[in-house]
Formats: sequence, C-alpha cells, structure tokens
Amino acid sequence: MDWDSDDQALSPFEQRDQEEQAEAWYNHPLRVQNRLLLEENLRLKKLLRENGISWDPRLVLDPNDPTRTRGTWTSRKRTRTRSSRGSQSQQEGKRSLPTLPMEIQLYILEYAMTSKYPIIDPLCKLNKENLTVAEKTRPNQIAIGFLATCKAFYMEGTRFLWSNNTFVFTNHHALRNFSNLDLSHRQGIKHVIFRIIARYYDDEERPHLAPYPSAEYAHEKMISLKVIPRIREQNLTRKGFRSYTWDQVIDFLDALRPPFDPNHPKGQPRPRLLPNLECLRIDFVNFPENYLSPPGGPTLHNLASHDLGCTLNELQLTGLPDCAWGLEMSAQLSKMIKDDGLLLKADSTYVFSGGRLRLMSERSRWNPTWYPKVVRAWKVLAEEYMRAKKKSGSTPSSVRLHRHGHDVHVQMPPAPKEEGHPKSIWRERRTLFKRVPVRQDSDERVWCEFDRLSGEPIDAEEYDSDLDEYDVDILVCLHCGIMHSPYSDD
Repeated sequence: MDWDSDDQALSPFEQRDQEEQAEAWYNHPLRVQNRLLLEENLRLKKLLRENGISWDPRLVLDPNDPTRTRGTWTSRKRTRTRSSRGSQSQQEGKRSLPTLPMEIQLYILEYAMTSKYPIIDPLCKLNKENLTVAEKTRPNQIAIGFLATCKAFYMEGTRFLWSNNTFVFTNHHALRNFSNLDLSHRQGIKHVIFRIIARYYDDEERPHLAPYPSAEYAHEKMISLKVIPRIREQNLTRKGFRSYTWDQVIDFLDALRPPFDPNHPKGQPRPRLLPNLECLRIDFVNFPENYLSPPGGPTLHNLASHDLGCTLNELQLTGLPDCAWGLEMSAQLSKMIKDDGLLLKADSTYVFSGGRLRLMSERSRWNPTWYPKVVRAWKVLAEEYMRAKKKSGSTPSSVRLHRHGHDVHVQMPPAPKEEGHPKSIWRERRTLFKRVPVRQDSDERVWCEFDRLSGEPIDAEEYDSDLDEYDVDILVCLHCGIMHSPYSDD
C-alpha cells in the first residue's frame, strides 16, 4: 500500500491546541472551586437579605430599607457564641449499640477503599471519550462515603485509597492536579499508567485515513482518525492539519517533575510528583507512523535523560509505531530506566475508531506478547573491567579526562536484583535474570534470562557451547580504554 502521495498532502505539523489549553486553564479545579464558593456565598447573602437577616452579627439591618442592604453597626467586636454541649450528656439514658473491634473495622474499610480495577483520572473530571465501553458502564468500585463517617475513618481510608490502588491518567492535567495530594500519600504510589491518545485538528473538512495502529493489521485495514474541527482564522496563525502527539508525551513527563510546595524546607531538593515510582506503563493510542513528525528534540531529552533519568525499575510501552520516530522515542524514554532495569514493548492495547475507544483484545489477531530488554546491563561489566585495570596498574592517565555520554553525572543506583531465580546454564557468558510478564492482559510473570552485553533475552533451549564465551576486549574503546555500550541506543 503506497502512502507517499497522501503523506505530502495530509502530513500534520506538531502543535499544542490553544483552545484546549485555554479551556483547561479555565476548568482548573481550584478556579472551579472558587467560582462555586463565590456563587454559593452570593446566594446565601441574597437569601439572608430577603428575610431581613444580617450576614454579620455586628450589623443590624434597617427594617425600613426596601433594599435590605443598610443598617447599623453595633459593635466592633465579634459576638462570641456558646460552645455546644458534649454529645455524651445528650446520649445519657440511651441504649448503647454493639460495636465491632477496631481491627475488623479497618479490614472492612480497607476492602471498601480498594478497587478491583485501576482508577482513571483521580481528582479530575472524567473525559468519557478516553474510556472504553466497559469503563463507562462500570459501577463504583470504592465506597467513598466511608471517608465522611468520622475523622478516624477519613485518615485511615485516605491512606488505603492512595496506597492500595493503581491509577490511570488520560491527560496531563489530571496528572498535574495530583500535586494537590499530600506528599505522604504520593510517596506510596509505585505504579501508574499513562493512556496517551493522539489528538488531531483541522480547519478543513477532508478525510483523514491512516493505517491500523497494529502490526497485525497495518497493511490490511485503515481507520478514519478522529479530527477535532477548528475555525479557520483570518490571521497569521498556522492553519491546516495539526497533531498533538509527541508534545503530549512531553507534557506528561513534565507533570512528573517536582511540584511546588510552600511548606518544603529550604536548602533541600524538592521531591518529584511520584518520588517512589518504580514501574510506568505508557499506552500510545492512534500513533500511526505516516502521521508523525520527529519527537520533541532537546526538551524530551532533558526530561527523560536528566530530570527523570534513571528513576524507574521498569518501563512498559505499548502502541509505539515501528518506524524511525517510534524507535527514537523508545530510545529516549528508556533513559528513564535505571541500569539493569527492564524495558517492555508490545503491540497496541487500544485503538480509537468508530467514534470510541476500543480494546485491541477484541480483535482476532491481537498480539499480547511483551518483547523485553534489559537496559544498560553492560555497565556492570564496564565497572568490573575498570576495577581490574586499576588493580593491575595499567589504567592510562587519559581515562580520567576522557568522558563519553553522561559519565560526568552522578552515578545512580541500578535496579535492585531479583532473588529466587533459577541457575544459569551458561558458564562464561554473563547473564542476569528478570521476572517478565507473560501477556499484556495478565499479571503472571515468569523468569527470563538476559545477556548482559546485548540486553536481549536468551532461550535456555538454544544453548551452544561455541557461544558460551565472554570477550571484553571487543567492547573496549581504542581511544580511551573504557568499555562502551555495543548499541547506540543503550
């Protein structure tokens, strides 16, 4: 299928939509809350005026004033009201009801605040376009009313809510609003899911057909992209077919940076939005290779490699196109993974077609297999090589001055080792074990052995004595005597 002629006419340019940005600013939760409080305050004042009651105890309204807005101030001091009597004296003589032990109450509370499914866009209004049919019709999964019972249930229930559930974010505004949550609750979150749905805009009515965003259907089926209509303005604003794809990824990553906290002690680094995040899954939806431009350049690199670099133990990517831009995005995002961390890539989980979000598992030829790779597993071998060179006294003086890549930065700790793995059949070849999920739609994990030089998985049934060797000299740079990655994207 030839797409060259269509690509020249329909290839979009990457740009954030100003109308959506303005709407998001207006609908910010704090501004919405302030507007609601202001409207409620005005309604209460109007109700008091209509009934001749002052909203301030120091002001006595003039009954002869038809507008009910004039009166006399009686005192500059506020009137003190008598505190209400304790509930114990009011309950005397009433029969006491049986109560459950506190441990049983906490068990019930924990069960009530734990959802069977991930919670989508917490602390934010849901956009139903970003939900599947099953998610739209799903009943409430948590009994949020428990939090209004008493202060003790509110404190314990809030802790259960944020520590026992998994969260899905479908837009970066919902992720930014997460900064309103107390740091003590954000510290316990170790796994989140980003559902990034590509958005397209156009100020002309024309068809926008794209290959199916799945390797199994890419050359057989097409989908009609959902394009948001925009008004063609008579000014110098860029017009035509626009997309919000890679910039959306940048906005998600930018939301993970440290939020502002006025109570944070000065002189100490501010923690990230999710300081203990270990596993991040990103589901890319409707990212066809023919409609993509180059990724975000230095901004994406600064976020993934520096601000969020070496912070994850595992990164899961689904729906990335198998093209140059998709591979570059994967390489950039892998910088967020710690040394010896796990990178998992798979086919699309969702597709937006027919006006709604659909699960790819509903298709007959969906491939749920994960393709794993261990990131920068060769670093351990490089450190061993340098220690051996120092002990032998053969380290050249130029090694201390010659630097490659990010060696000048602080050395970050690697991903923790996983215990209980089987014994390797390789004697000389350097390997490591990781627990890898079997399918996208399953939590089951199995042990998988990886080669430290390539980071690729090794099948135990493919054992070959000729490959059971480890030659470090072929990886040592002839210019500086330091071992480097055998792959440019590692």
